[in-house]
Amino acid sequence: MRVHQLGHGLIPGDAVSYHTLEIDRRLRAWGLESRIFARHVAPEYQGLAQTDNHFLPFVDATDELLIYHYSIYDPNYRLFKATQGRKILVYHNITPPHFFRAWDRSLAALCDAGRQVLAELRNCDLALGDSDFNRQELVELAFAPERTGVLPIFLSQAAFEEVPTNRPLLERLRGHGGVNILSVGRIVPNKAIEDLLRIFGVYHRAVNPHSRLYLVGSRYVTAYGEQLDALVESLGLQDYVTFTGLVSQSDLKTYYQAADLYLHASHHEGFCVPLIESMYFGVPILARKATAVPETLGDAGVLFTRLGYQEVAEMAHLLLTDGVLQAQIIARQRERLQDFAPSQVEARLRDILIGLGVLSASENKAPA
Repeated sequence: MRVHQLGHGLIPGDAVSYHTLEIDRRLRAWGLESRIFARHVAPEYQGLAQTDNHFLPFVDATDELLIYHYSIYDPNYRLFKATQGRKILVYHNITPPHFFRAWDRSLAALCDAGRQVLAELRNCDLALGDSDFNRQELVELAFAPERTGVLPIFLSQAAFEEVPTNRPLLERLRGHGGVNILSVGRIVPNKAIEDLLRIFGVYHRAVNPHSRLYLVGSRYVTAYGEQLDALVESLGLQDYVTFTGLVSQSDLKTYYQAADLYLHASHHEGFCVPLIESMYFGVPILARKATAVPETLGDAGVLFTRLGYQEVAEMAHLLLTDGVLQAQIIARQRERLQDFAPSQVEARLRDILIGLGVLSASENKAPA
């Protein structure tokens, strides 16, 4: 049988792109013909995917399956709606537009359009969230609950194993001999980067002056970025806070390896892949209890609800200095990580395809 995947982009370093490639790899291992289409295909993936206009000849086929990854407004949603075969929607969440309205009206409009279109995608055989938080959003939009489910994102374990540590970077990060606090993700308003800066400011001034904060992720909301730079300067943290921008997979691996604590203050997450990556690298997690974060962490990591900068800074200090507590946190994180092991996600994907009649239970189960 032929299975297609369609999405907004296939881009290095992107969790949804990696998830798409991991699904493709398993579909092929199970003997299915698999193709990937996207609006934007990075040069690195030209041989693995085609632009979405190449999907047009398959729209009228009735004996095929389309898996549509939806994480941002894209006009190719019309291809999903027009497809006559079986259809699976995979919803990776779209940030609520109010987070962007004060900073970038065009981004706010894009998020608003994406969320409005979501309600038009109900005509499918199955709608999946990569978290139950995302699945619940679908149910609230009148997707039939019995035709919804959860498929977590594949952890990019292989992608980390296949790249080397950046040794000069690692030596530089560890060279100051102090504490490295890390946060990974786009530098956007819903991530509450200003709260991270203020928490770190209290920690750095009142607890440990031998500390650094590294914020790894792309910056593209200009006005928001300018305010963050001004805040760093007003707090006197210019020499202790680094916005790295988008980094390579090798450098990302290195930042995790050098990190002593992962700090997360986001107001809105649909899944939050960096939490899983922190578990993988054995970095203790301190995170705000909001949206999908408690679900992703389970009983791992440490959550805070009320944002008192002093209290959270003291909590960070405890996690960094209490060896017994830190060991317990890391052990729970490792246990939780097993729930997102590639074999677990693979088994869930296989069950989904068996339920739709795309695979039979007796077909090849060889792991990819």
